[in-house]
Amino acid sequence: MARADLSAMLSRLEESPNSPTTPSPQATPVRTRKSPAPETDSKASQGKKATKAAPQAPVVQSAGYLSFDRKETRLRPDQYAVLTEHARRLNRTKGTGGERITENTLIRVAIDLLLAHADQLQGINETELRNSVIL
Repeated sequence: MARADLSAMLSRLEESPNSPTTPSPQATPVRTRKSPAPETDSKASQGKKATKAAPQAPVVQSAGYLSFDRKETRLRPDQYAVLTEHARRLNRTKGTGGERITENTLIRVAIDLLLAHADQLQGINETELRNSVIL
């Protein structure tokens, strides 16, 4: 069953000749949601104004994740779990400094290895492709 349009129903009620023009004292008041009050914190607004007034430095793109193109892939749960374990292990053992090693970092390394051996790829399915480049 289709849903009725509430605003259309309300406008029909207002136009009805039998409906009173003023609400009766027994009528239940209609509650409406109020939108959240705007932020009046003077420090927050001053910080925003200061940011806008300050000259912006030229954007220098680092070698971080922003320099990569986004590509989505589907992983099996076991693959993702092992990637997470290895990323955490590598981050614990690397000490301070260097970039953070993530699952995506390991995926990019694996892709580089695959592309380095792309001439060896043979097969008609994932298993055959994997077996053709086993190091």
